[in-house]
Formats: sequence, structure tokens, C-alpha cells
Amino acid sequence: MWPFSLTFAVERWGLNLALLAKNAPSVKLIVMKNILVPTDFSVFAGYALDAALQFARRFDAQLHLVHAAKSAGKPERTEDGGTPKIAAASSVADRLQQLMMPYSDVTCTTRVLNGPLPKALASYVDQHGIDLIIMGSHGASGKQEFFVGSNTQKVVRTVHCPVLILKEPLKSIQFDKVVFASGFYPKDRPAFLAFKNLVKHFVPEFHLVTIHTSSLFDPPYVLSREVLEDYQKLCAPFKSEVHIYRDFTVDQGIRSFSKELEADLIGISNHDRHPIKRMLVGSNVEALVNHSRVPVLSIDFQKEEHQNDY
Repeated sequence: MWPFSLTFAVERWGLNLALLAKNAPSVKLIVMKNILVPTDFSVFAGYALDAALQFARRFDAQLHLVHAAKSAGKPERTEDGGTPKIAAASSVADRLQQLMMPYSDVTCTTRVLNGPLPKALASYVDQHGIDLIIMGSHGASGKQEFFVGSNTQKVVRTVHCPVLILKEPLKSIQFDKVVFASGFYPKDRPAFLAFKNLVKHFVPEFHLVTIHTSSLFDPPYVLSREVLEDYQKLCAPFKSEVHIYRDFTVDQGIRSFSKELEADLIGISNHDRHPIKRMLVGSNVEALVNHSRVPVLSIDFQKEEHQNDY
């Protein structure tokens, strides 16, 4: 009889691509036609807008620039901790239009949304068929990170749409080395293929990585390697490598590996987590979004519940 850990891993991971194809949901590819940029008029939001303009030009996409406020006269606190000096919805609308004035070569819709940012964006995404959200973030720390999280974390937690998160200016949208970090469950296959569909335009080198944390539930090395190699076949025809990286936490492992590799982009499959479990254990996706200096693309487009996180 197999030891408990191996039995658990076989049930958790599956063994080959045939099983992945049989059990995985249908694949939804990312079509880059509508790009959403929420702005709070902070420096970090400016990073996102600059990147979104590059994406819009590259893919001939329409840009949606929005600002969400809890009420017309009370804009949200900015990602850099300040409060925009904007008194009314009309002046917010004017400011949005002013931001886009220098970029007449890009088709853009501006809109002032009412309500908390995550809820307002979720509604806008559904109504306008948004394919990608690009956000700038400075992250959160201490009690705010554990109990509340940054605005970006809340969006990743709530909105079912791929989200690209930036902490620094994106000089160009050429991604030569991309990392896809995952547990490589069967349900992660559609997210990986959606990630591949987006970044294939840059002809990148793919690096598939899973993190072992010396946990009792870590699968055996041999099994991890086999599953990674099965997923590697999905990378064709691009150059690819697979990695098993050890660290104390999943979040720290992904960041350390990506830094050593000098990766240009991290992709991760974003699965919902029960709110209580999220507070007690922490979401690997949210932690990565909060701490990574490398751009992170969180892939989420399915509204049904998932039992696995990471």
C-alpha cells in the first residue's frame, strides 16, 4: 500500500495529460480587445496606465479608464496612501479625460463608477466584456495586509477576470522569460493555456515551477517532476523548463525563484478561497500580488468554486 502522502498526491495531482484533459474545465483563451485600468490618480495607477497604453497599441484594443468612489464626493484612498484632491464626480470625469488627452491614437472610454472598488469593477467587467485588468499597487503591510489587504488584493479576490499587477513602471511589454507557478492540478490547465495564449505573442521562454515547503502534504519529488513534465508538453512549440523549488512559503519561493531567474512576468492560477481559510492560512495569490516586484498576471475567469488554492 502506498504511504499516505503518495496516495494524497496522486489524488490531488493526477498522473498525465490524458487525465488533465479529461478532468479539466473547458479552456477560455484571453482575447485582448477590452483592457480596464482603474485609477486613483496615484503614481502606481500611472504605472498601470502607461502599461495599458502599450498593450492597447500592441493588440489594437480598447482602453477603459475608470475611477471608483464610495460616493460621488468621496474618492477612495489612493494606493500610495494619499487622498486625491477631487471634490465631485464631475471633476473626476474631467480628470479622467485629461489623462487621456495626450493619447489620441488609443480608443478609450472613461467612466466614474460608484461604490467600493472591487464591487464596481466586477460589475463593469461583466457589463463590458473586459478581457484584462491592469492595476498598479504598492501593496499592504502589517495588520492591513492580514485583515483587509490592499485595493489590488481585494480586486484579485473578488473580480473574475485576468489581472496584471505592477509595482514599478513597465518599460516595455516584451516578456522574454515568463514563470508560471502552480500546484499543477487538472483545474489549472485552462488557466495555464490562457496564460500561454496571452504571452505567446512575445515568443517567451517558459519556466514552470512548483514550490515545496517541506510540508507533510508536499508530493514526492518524482511525482512532482512527472506532473511538471506533463504540463511542459503544453508549452510547445516554445522553449521551456520545469523546476521544483524549495522555500519556507509558496509566496516567498515564487518570488525568490523569479528573482534568481530574472523573470519578466509571473503567471499564477487564481482560485477562490473560503474567507475564513484565507484569513487563517493566507492566499498564495494575494500574498504574491502584495509582495512581488516582478509583474504578476493572475488568471481567473471561472465563477464556480474551487477547492484548491495555488
